Amino acid sequence: MKKSLAVLAGLTLVSSLAMGADLSSNATFKSKCSICHGANGEGKPALKTPPLKEAASKSEADLVDVITKGKPPRMPAFGAKLSADQIKELAADIKALK
Repeated sequence: MKKSLAVLAGLTLVSSLAMGADLSSNATFKSKCSICHGANGEGKPALKTPPLKEAASKSEADLVDVITKGKPPRMPAFGAKLSADQIKELAADIKALK
């Protein structure tokens, strides 16, 4: 029984890693980003926001920079609204979407 549970837990972990980050579980993403980028970063064509999966190939430093400073004309700067740790967590979650 213990072995079965361990195997099940391992398979669950592997499958969740294979699916990438779940942005919907990130409270900062939900409150600051999902309105424009979608609940799971799928993007919103009506707002001309592409899926965040496309940004996952950028370096974490580049993502931190964009989140901090914004990207005119649509992406606002969050450097004054979020902590450095929150911004790094968002960048790491976006990187995990690959």
